[in-house]
Amino acid sequence: MEHYELPLVFFTVFVQWGIGGVLALTLYQLFSAEKFSAIHYRTLALLFWVITVLGSLASLAHLGSPEGAYRSLAGLERSWLSREVVACIVLNGLMFCWVVLCWFRPEQRGVTLFGGITALAGLGAIVVTSQVYYQMTLHPLWHSVATPVAFLGTAVLSGFMSVAVALGYWRKSPSNLCNAGIVVGIILSAGALWVRYQVPGANASSPLLWWQLFASVCVAVWGISRLNSGMRSWVWVALIVTGELAGRMLFYSNVMSSAPWF
Repeated sequence: MEHYELPLVFFTVFVQWGIGGVLALTLYQLFSAEKFSAIHYRTLALLFWVITVLGSLASLAHLGSPEGAYRSLAGLERSWLSREVVACIVLNGLMFCWVVLCWFRPEQRGVTLFGGITALAGLGAIVVTSQVYYQMTLHPLWHSVATPVAFLGTAVLSGFMSVAVALGYWRKSPSNLCNAGIVVGIILSAGALWVRYQVPGANASSPLLWWQLFASVCVAVWGISRLNSGMRSWVWVALIVTGELAGRMLFYSNVMSSAPWF
């Protein structure tokens, strides 16, 4: 199980899910004619904040000595890992401020604009995280455009599907914006899989891959076909997240199980 790097699996998937949720919710509030009510907006904001915090806390389990985590900032000028730590600290700070504003002043337009700033910081954090792996030229399965594309795909697919399902749960009209976001997420996730499995050494026979294909891509395709007919379920979101977790487990194990690692 150590090859799966489960703390990093939950860290990357959950933080990206939270970022995607902030992005989807902000775009919906900005550009859709029908808005979430104050209580619904606060609820979703709190949900995405909790998801991001849980993911951030999961990363601490990867540290051999969590009390020495501050040392990771020492290599900021040359280390993508140090930059990732800073990016996540900034992201969590911005998201906390956004949630507080959502809670006390959810109907002010400035809150939505601050959500946009938070979402942009989150997308930047995803790119920084992807660079931690992309920079490792000795590992073609990581040193591939599939890495940042897959990370962004996780955020977009899980985030927009969460908001789309919330619309149905609160009996609001389907959103073309959310539909488009889900389609983009499907393209990013499926495209990243296609690129990665052209690389020699990719484990195309793993059940984890087939679960990701079913739970992420197939469920999302089926889900978007049912959104306009009124069928929406949080089970769709749960399945997509399990698919992304499975894919991320394979992402780590394909490289971490190899020897020598460097």
